[in-house]
Amino acid sequence: MAVQNTITLYHGTDWESALDILNSGLDVENLRRLQSDRATQLGPGWYVTESPDIAWYFASIAPGLADDGYTVIEMTVAQTDLQSLLVRGLAVRRQIVNVAFAGEQYWFSADTFAFLNEQAIFRPYTEKM
Repeated sequence: MAVQNTITLYHGTDWESALDILNSGLDVENLRRLQSDRATQLGPGWYVTESPDIAWYFASIAPGLADDGYTVIEMTVAQTDLQSLLVRGLAVRRQIVNVAFAGEQYWFSADTFAFLNEQAIFRPYTEKM
């Protein structure tokens, strides 16, 4: 995956969920369990943003174990793969609503998880200097 042909997106979450994603990939059953009793802006799915700051905000309100803290993870994916998922409706890019700041989010259907687990690179967020 050539660097110039990729995009890095950020996902804020609790530590337990972050470690699960980093060690085992995206998991549909975990998604259903975590999102079963909460409202989501675009429906059940995996949410990311191009902004680490926005990801940190959502990490701070993550539904996981609050006492364990929260973090941000990165997902790097080929631009062509992202575009293909967007065109096919398996991913959506939209403005974030009902927050006090402007920003966009990407939503990925659970149907993309096997593909993302194979094609994307997941890693802990590290601030770029």
